[in-house]
Amino acid sequence: FTLIEIAVVVIILATISAISLFAINQAFDRRFVSQADNLLVWFNQLSDQAALEAVPYGVMDNRQEAEEPVRFFKVVAYYRQYWLPVKYPESFTMEEGTRIEWVISAAEKYDEDFEPVNDDEDMPVPVIAMMPDGYMEPRAEMILSFDASSVKFRYYWDDKIGSMAMSRVRQ
Repeated sequence: FTLIEIAVVVIILATISAISLFAINQAFDRRFVSQADNLLVWFNQLSDQAALEAVPYGVMDNRQEAEEPVRFFKVVAYYRQYWLPVKYPESFTMEEGTRIEWVISAAEKYDEDFEPVNDDEDMPVPVIAMMPDGYMEPRAEMILSFDASSVKFRYYWDDKIGSMAMSRVRQ
């Protein structure tokens, strides 16, 4: 082999490995986008289920402390002034390394007509509730981020379409 042939082979191998690395990075980013899309579909299915059954459905997470990571969202239904766990719709499990931040202003709270009774301190009130009338209580936003990526997603209630919407947060 001549030196030129070896240099050509090295250049070809470097080009192929660079393209492969780029494709692998894109696959990881698609994984995060897919997780975000699945969560949006889950929120909208929950909203649709609330409208179909005329029952408010709440979203609760597994956290006991604010610093804990969210591992899953579970669904509760409002019945006789109590939030009761339900088996359907099923809980949504989060991928490892997912971060959730709820943005709820102090002025926003549950409507006066829908103030949940919480006599039992062990029965927490959900973070948000999907109402049968086609809106969300309280008006909140959620920021979804991942430890392994700089990609962030913002979830919010869109009155124009009457369901949850998602947008990518620019860094």
